[in-house]
Amino acid sequence: MRQAQLAPRQRKAKQQSIVDGGRVSPKLYLLGAAVLLLSIVTHIPLLMICSCIFLCALLITDIWATYCLREIHYQRQLSETRVLFGEEITLSISIENAKLLPLPVLQVDDIIPRALPLKGQTFRKTLISNLVTLESLFSLRWYERVTRTYTVQCINRGIYTFGPAKLRSGDLFGFINRELQDETVHHMIVYPLVVPISSFQLPSQRPFGDYRTRRRFLEDPSRVIGVRDYAYGDSLRRVDWKATARTQELQSKIYESTTTYSLAIFLNSSVHLDNYYSIHPALQELAICAAASISNWAIDEGYNVGLYANTPMSLPDDEISGDLLSEQDLQKSIAEQRKRRTVRVPAASSEDQRKRLMETLARIQSHMGRPLEDVMLAERSHLSNGTTVVVITNRINERMMEILLRMQRSGHAVALLLVGDNPPPTRIAGFPVYYLGGEETWDKLQATYGNIQPDQEEVSTAIAGFQL
Repeated sequence: MRQAQLAPRQRKAKQQSIVDGGRVSPKLYLLGAAVLLLSIVTHIPLLMICSCIFLCALLITDIWATYCLREIHYQRQLSETRVLFGEEITLSISIENAKLLPLPVLQVDDIIPRALPLKGQTFRKTLISNLVTLESLFSLRWYERVTRTYTVQCINRGIYTFGPAKLRSGDLFGFINRELQDETVHHMIVYPLVVPISSFQLPSQRPFGDYRTRRRFLEDPSRVIGVRDYAYGDSLRRVDWKATARTQELQSKIYESTTTYSLAIFLNSSVHLDNYYSIHPALQELAICAAASISNWAIDEGYNVGLYANTPMSLPDDEISGDLLSEQDLQKSIAEQRKRRTVRVPAASSEDQRKRLMETLARIQSHMGRPLEDVMLAERSHLSNGTTVVVITNRINERMMEILLRMQRSGHAVALLLVGDNPPPTRIAGFPVYYLGGEETWDKLQATYGNIQPDQEEVSTAIAGFQL
């Protein structure tokens, strides 16, 4: 899309710096002037013409190299900054030459995340493995703007950074090149994959254990469903005086029992090396997908949902940079970073809680640190009575089972959701175990919901989802 003779408009200030590519050597000017003087003295017209052309070429080269990147405005725009897994968004790149001097060639190198591919585009890999360079060539006339759009495939959850960008141009003859560093960056969050809870093939009424527990039920005084004989210790506010007068014996009201279910999800995100010293990110993504799907289902059902994980959260670079912070603010930032060693989202039931859980799961990153058992011990005393505990993990040990037994004795229903390539038994130490699958399961889900075209033979199995 091209527009000529653009009208002036308001622009946001950007962090830009021009890298000087040098100038024409003064010795060349002296050489041209000496040749011109010699041609005048010797009365050689051809030599005079050549010297004048040479001096003009030097002057044009200097002027072009000096002003080529002046009044160049680069703009990057994302159609969405919070995206669901599998969606496609638009990345727009605009270049405006707001001056009279045209630019025959302008090269733009923009850094984008490797995990979010662009449809129909090839990239040059950078030294940083999770980034690639989007290379674009432009030719701009005076006062012209060019806009190009790309389709971004959001097939990996996480928080991503677009930018910075580097612009290169030079003189008309290609003798001198200059660079413009545009430090403007954009951040985007891709939420984790959420699949229908039916794909887990769990019973719809009691999917994670026995919800019934005497400690959970409360009585609603506004809902009277009957009367009974007065019992020692009943409050006088409970006495039904009309029924007492009718029966000539003290009668107490019976209130309807009500409760609000709570669900605590403990997610094991630690990375453990196998015998071949390799990690398996697909298993972690499958576990995060399960946590997102369960929490989304539970909020729809009216549960109070909390999330706890033994992992830090990834943050944008501009949130953790301390270059412009004072000493006091820097110490405060460091203290906040230490608190992020684990994820703790207290239980709640609202649309804000749904958004909070999805953003937290999107930011979870792999690490080799604190075991999940420490998080479970720390949060055990903060769980409300009768909370259903769901543990999503890729490994089970004796210490974890001991902690779960303590939770069960405290009135909590417990269920284990296991990810891995080897199916576990259906029950361990009396707890129900649900097998989510392994790396192949995640590949099928990613191909189905991420709009990745698998082989024709795999389409039917990919749509099936989890096989429990």
